Amino acid sequence: MALVIVAFFGLLIIGVPVAHVVLGAAAVGIMSGGYDGTLLAQQTVLGMNSYVILCVPFFIISGDLAAKGKTSQKLVNAINALLGHLPGGLGIATVFSCALFGAITGSSIACVVAIGALMLPKLLEAGYPKPLVIGIITTAGTLGVMIPPSVPMLQISVAMGVSVAKGFLSGVIPGIVTAILMSAYVFFTAKKLGLPREEKKSLKEILLVLKDSFWALMFPVIILGSIYGGIATPTEAAVISVFYVLFVEMVIYRTIPAKELWNIIKGSTVSAATLTLTIATAQVFVWFMTTANIPAIVYEALVSNVSSKYVMLFLLCLLFLIVGCFTNVATVVIILGPIMLPVLQYFGIDLFQFGVIAVLMSQIGFVTPPFGLCLFVSMKVAKATMPEVIKGSWPFLVAMVIGTLMVIFIPQLATWLPSLM
Repeated sequence: MALVIVAFFGLLIIGVPVAHVVLGAAAVGIMSGGYDGTLLAQQTVLGMNSYVILCVPFFIISGDLAAKGKTSQKLVNAINALLGHLPGGLGIATVFSCALFGAITGSSIACVVAIGALMLPKLLEAGYPKPLVIGIITTAGTLGVMIPPSVPMLQISVAMGVSVAKGFLSGVIPGIVTAILMSAYVFFTAKKLGLPREEKKSLKEILLVLKDSFWALMFPVIILGSIYGGIATPTEAAVISVFYVLFVEMVIYRTIPAKELWNIIKGSTVSAATLTLTIATAQVFVWFMTTANIPAIVYEALVSNVSSKYVMLFLLCLLFLIVGCFTNVATVVIILGPIMLPVLQYFGIDLFQFGVIAVLMSQIGFVTPPFGLCLFVSMKVAKATMPEVIKGSWPFLVAMVIGTLMVIFIPQLATWLPSLM
């Protein structure tokens, strides 16, 4: 096992892609344990042979198509029509636009780029201080992966063997609560600084904006409605999402010319393939860990030394925070999920609560200095230095921590909606 750990972190440190890190470490364990090397191929194929995982590439493709088109602009217009008159209304609209658009794309980084590039000049022109603007666009994009259809929640649901539809629902309330916490900071900061706000729109004006944004707003409605209405499985809904966004962006908005379609889909497919390969190689690692009886060893160690459920949850938070600074937490959950399952059951930790905490902490890792990936993306979008990005982001980081603590101490935030299904 020591060789496996050394191989894993050694490959990770020298910059080997995560999928190859996982496969390489598993190969060291399997070969040094005297197992047949063909198990590497067999378990890799087994890891990909999942109908549910098929929806991952389709959600990524539809999200990229939406990001390249007018969907982001239409979403911002609709939300700003409803919230723009509040103190800090444009900033609050940006927070909720990021949450909704991040849910569509499934990527906090894509959200920082798309919404950040769109809203940064508008917020600065409206008189918002640059640190506040940077903080909003850096952190708000991380909310989207909590709100369905969420690729990380899907991956975690598959890893833990729970319903994907329920897994999607578990992130809705925590995502909205965290968005409200961020918006509260923007609201009170705007009041304190006396930032200008827009005039309240009449009902007629709001309806006109909503009509103009109808097709963009229907994107999540169609996906989630088909899943929870029993019309389609998550995989079928993912395919529907691709055809829907193609129709909207190429026929209704006409923002994606046919000659650009191949380049967009090609890039999306590469991203989806990378993620799928990571899931597949994680299955190899899980097989090795299970065969080496690691789950029983971990169970005995934790049960003997951890005193309570909350200590266990905080240890998991620390783990996912560290992981989130460097890589996708879903990969780690796919590996650790089956190992941790007996431990979670022993401490009475709900699997949906576990999944939400894992995603929340990984998103905090994404904006935690000095390694958080969103910090570097935001630096490029806002043409800012790392100290400027950190200065603007830390109040929102506090809001995210508060949101996580609420899920820890009020598990119903994550478990109530799934329990209704």
